[in-house]
Amino acid sequence: MGVALAVVALAAATWIYSGQIHSLLLRSDHRLPVYDVEVLAVGESEVTLPRGTGEAPGTWGLEWETGYARVGPVAATGEAGVVRPLLESAGQLRPGMLVFLDVYAYEADPASVGLAFDNVIIEGPEGNYPAWHTPGSGSTWVILVHDRNGYRREALRVLPTLAAARCPTLTITYRNDPGAPDGGGRYGLGDPEWKDVEAAVEYAAEEGAAAVILYGWGMGGTAAAMFLHESAEADLVAGLILDAPILDPGAVVDAHAHAHNVPGLIAGWAKGLATLRWGVDWGALNQVDRAAEFEVPVLLFHGDADSVAAVAVSDRFAAARPALVRYERVPGAGHGAAWNADPARYEAAVTDFVTRVITDLALRRSG
Repeated sequence: MGVALAVVALAAATWIYSGQIHSLLLRSDHRLPVYDVEVLAVGESEVTLPRGTGEAPGTWGLEWETGYARVGPVAATGEAGVVRPLLESAGQLRPGMLVFLDVYAYEADPASVGLAFDNVIIEGPEGNYPAWHTPGSGSTWVILVHDRNGYRREALRVLPTLAAARCPTLTITYRNDPGAPDGGGRYGLGDPEWKDVEAAVEYAAEEGAAAVILYGWGMGGTAAAMFLHESAEADLVAGLILDAPILDPGAVVDAHAHAHNVPGLIAGWAKGLATLRWGVDWGALNQVDRAAEFEVPVLLFHGDADSVAAVAVSDRFAAARPALVRYERVPGAGHGAAWNADPARYEAAVTDFVTRVITDLALRRSG
């Protein structure tokens, strides 16, 4: 009887933790922002926020119900809070208001960063996918893919840098995004989302792109990597930019299990059950184990304070291909916040990488 009860308990724990894996990584859940940071004081060109959340390093957005602002790095710290410069503000910001600290830093669409753009539709495997297109005089396009449960706004921080490099850009949506085709409310951690990236690459090629650079945040980076492994159009890719990518989803599960005192045996079985329940191929999604398969140059950003995708995984990926990967490991930056922590460093790295990729392409074509 005791053995039978133990087996039942293990089976139940495995089933329950496989459900937690679904919630952790697979469930589509585009939540509204939570306004939970109190504005302590507002000056002519500064705002005081509480210690803790308000101390996030670098440049951030402040969102509230009727407005949006952008704040710079902490200028002063006191017992009550931190003072940050107000770089730009639309709407009235008052003491006592509750705001949301927004990593995207810009509010709406490419017009928010001073760029002309077109709303375009990409015909993909599940239907019509909205995208933003910004023009450029070059023939190498950059296709930008946001993180899971995120929005296209994630790309706004880098679009001016890419525009300065004369790159046309395509900032895409994929299945389960608002306004995009329904994907059943569940992500595949890059597979099958790579097929949506493929539709964007094909669109760019039809519009005159001779080559593309894929640029992905979080799971968007995993989708870009899976495209390189799986797509017949992979030869069009000349470079890959990854920001806080989920290079090994299995490692995310293992870290979560360790943090919540879930035995490794249960976590391993739960991953196997997730494969049976939802078709997750942990081995195929492990980009560290597949590092030898990458053939294009990679620019990799990762903050060492990332609590979503462990920086140690990016460390291993970069170490596996040191000649191919330029690694920008950013101190103090959380998930997807490498730009926020140091915009100048980030933009310089992007400019240098894109310039080198385009120059190398030109040299190969002329030779």
